[in-house]
Amino acid sequence: MQDYSMLKPLTKDNYDMLKPYYKAYQSEAHDFNLTNLIIWRNKYDLHTIELDGYLWICFYLKDLEQTAFSEPIGDHGNEEALKQSTAALLDFCKSVGIPLRFRHVGAVYKDRLIKWGTLIDGNDMENLFFTNEDSYDYCYLTEDLVNLPGKRYHRKKNNLNQFNKKYRDRHHHERIDQTNALDALLVARSWCIDSGCSENQDLCKEFEGIKDILRDWNFYSQHGVEGIIIYVDGLPKAFSIGEPLTQNMFLIHIEKASHDIQGIYAAINHRMAAHVLDRFTYINREQDLGIEGLRKAKQAYNPHHMVEKWSFK
Repeated sequence: MQDYSMLKPLTKDNYDMLKPYYKAYQSEAHDFNLTNLIIWRNKYDLHTIELDGYLWICFYLKDLEQTAFSEPIGDHGNEEALKQSTAALLDFCKSVGIPLRFRHVGAVYKDRLIKWGTLIDGNDMENLFFTNEDSYDYCYLTEDLVNLPGKRYHRKKNNLNQFNKKYRDRHHHERIDQTNALDALLVARSWCIDSGCSENQDLCKEFEGIKDILRDWNFYSQHGVEGIIIYVDGLPKAFSIGEPLTQNMFLIHIEKASHDIQGIYAAINHRMAAHVLDRFTYINREQDLGIEGLRKAKQAYNPHHMVEKWSFK
């Protein structure tokens, strides 16, 4: 029997213990943000391992056909320490019979791995990496999402104006706090039913994560999560939740809205962008997963740049 005891299940209870690893870690990719990992911990069977001053995330531990690791969470400026921790991970994987794979690593760490190719049994590392645009993150200028300038935002501005005109005296927005967090959960539950969550395992797992955040809002808000909720005719109809990702980028974790309100998605997108405009230059709205409708929606907001990622087989 293999000894996996160094791998610990990722839970909300060890949030504070793991957070210090992120102080020196700067990445525009959303994948390894701690709150994001907490949201998806059940879907990906997430575990953590701490090696030589760095934190590693393990995906799909119970399925060795899919098992993969994150890039190291910690100081990527210290190349020798990074190399030492990577070697320690390789030794651990060999000792327990886990294949060494990496999932959605950034350009800096990918280039380092290629440079250290002899670490991985002398393989030609460069040819073992692959990438998929479905996993690239969409990053936008915050001021563009607020001002919707020029012809390229004409349709989005029309949607927003139509919402504001139709519901001019019938809507308002609030910051999410302990008093209204469960109102946002009502929106999420309605969205889940309308979207057929009962027949889609991924949507079910996402709803579990949303439910966890909104039912324990005090905990998450103390760790940097914030949000906006829109009411129409006194009823909650849309919400957005996010947190700082880097010093100049805000990450949107969740954005849900009722399907019966025209322009509501344009409205919640605009309200959240306005909420963070004075603090963050960019907003990361995560990937499109190759879903055509989601891709069109994200492209329609004209991303400033994409965050590329690579995996290692």
